Amino acid sequence: MSPALLWMIAALAAVGIEIFTVDLTFGLIAVGAAMAAISAVAGAPLWAQAVIGVGVSLAGIAFVRPLALKHLRKSSGMTRTGVDALPGSRARAISEVTRDDGRITLKGEVWSARLDVDVTSEPVADGTDVIVTRIDGATALVYPVDPR
Repeated sequence: MSPALLWMIAALAAVGIEIFTVDLTFGLIAVGAAMAAISAVAGAPLWAQAVIGVGVSLAGIAFVRPLALKHLRKSSGMTRTGVDALPGSRARAISEVTRDDGRITLKGEVWSARLDVDVTSEPVADGTDVIVTRIDGATALVYPVDPR
């Protein structure tokens, strides 16, 4: 069996492990093994293939992996979804909103609402724009955009 084929088998095995670990380490080892396979096809001696494979893998793990992980963690850790994304959203009252009851349209859906008494206790008229401060169960706590 040729060294290039062995390096490619090693690269595919590393990719298979990376799919399950999602740690980027084995993915970079796969890149190193692929580079060793390319050097084998180019006619490099076995010791040079090993140096290239290990060198590319270590360089990737040392320099590429930290940057990639930082980027991945930054983009996924800060994203708010579901109910967590609603505070701060603008909505419109479709009935009078009081301390006890009311209805609003929020992101195209009808929600029960009540005033956030920490901000205001004056009822909000139908058609008034409101801001959601928090969600309590299935009820949005709101205050008018222009509190008086």
